Amino acid sequence: MNHLATLTALCNLPTAPYCEGEVIAWLLAWAKRHEGTIHAARDKAGNVYLTYRRGRAGRAPLVLEAHMDHPGFKVVRQRRNGTIEAVFRGGVKPSHFKAARVRLWLAAEREWTASKVLEVKTVPNQRHMKVLLAAPRDGRRLAAGTLGMWDLPEAAHRRGLFAARVCDDLAGLAAIICALEELIAHRVPAHVVALCSRAEEVGFAGVLAVCEKGWIPRGSPVIGLETSKAFPASPQGAGPIIRVGDRTGIFSAGLTHFIAQTAGRLADEDGGFTYQRKLMDGGTCNSTAFAAYGYDAGGICLALGNYHNMFDRAALGPHAPFRPPVAKAGPGIASETIDLEDFHGLVRLLVETARHIGEYRPGMGVVRRRLSKMHRKEQKGLLYGSAR
Repeated sequence: MNHLATLTALCNLPTAPYCEGEVIAWLLAWAKRHEGTIHAARDKAGNVYLTYRRGRAGRAPLVLEAHMDHPGFKVVRQRRNGTIEAVFRGGVKPSHFKAARVRLWLAAEREWTASKVLEVKTVPNQRHMKVLLAAPRDGRRLAAGTLGMWDLPEAAHRRGLFAARVCDDLAGLAAIICALEELIAHRVPAHVVALCSRAEEVGFAGVLAVCEKGWIPRGSPVIGLETSKAFPASPQGAGPIIRVGDRTGIFSAGLTHFIAQTAGRLADEDGGFTYQRKLMDGGTCNSTAFAAYGYDAGGICLALGNYHNMFDRAALGPHAPFRPPVAKAGPGIASETIDLEDFHGLVRLLVETARHIGEYRPGMGVVRRRLSKMHRKEQKGLLYGSAR
């Protein structure tokens, strides 16, 4: 299994909110190649479900969730002079659009055409911005609905740093696919559903549909996979991050503890495995939506460089001084980056979590029992005896 090839293939795909068709097609083709071990389905909102089930059916499945979209453009119409009216959906500051280059995906021809930003305007009370793009350099006429992304090169890696037009969240999605491949290859008894969700960047649209309709069992533990903005206290290169919460909320204490115990066991068995446990409050993610609807939700993420392609001069991570510069599509736009060892560590953690999820019980009962046993056996005699 070549996990780097899977990561590269997914992160090269065109995508934007409500324009995830290329990613969906890739996932369904992957499932077709694994027919018999993976069952693929879609719901009415377009979310994709990839189910792995081996061994006795037990409790509700473990749900691993990642979103298929990334901030990007969608063509509204092309004027007679060739300029393009488009909307941009996703959290990118308007100041980063200045002199930025854009590429637009011609689905029928399976190729890109180039343009650039001429003007950007915010829209009050809306989750999009209006953008005017230059006429394509090759004179193409574009249909309404054509998706666009920043004009950045194909995914590449050097000195352990992986850079692509999009890591958020196709790298999270790739980690789930790689974990499923490991489960298949090693015939691991487990029941796992990969939920590949739509339109997270505009307010969790796909996941909100799942929660509203109850399309996954209420008793399922849900782990949201993300790439989240790196900070000095949560750097690249220090391992995958068990996410305590995000900007809006705190995740399930019991599930977070279980994931951390699983990671700790891996670290004890292999001194090369590292992980972090952090509150990643750079943004809000799908796990908060699940938690708000009463699901037992946790999160794991990778530290992300150039979050949402917004160029960040800060050197984050232990290897930052030795890492190469990344490609740019203008003064404020650059390829997103993740650390490859972090990615491989995330795949290992997902596999181990799936392998042992049957041992998980919701809540903090495990911790309570451990504390109670310690209190009875080690403390009571000393505590009450010394109080006389």
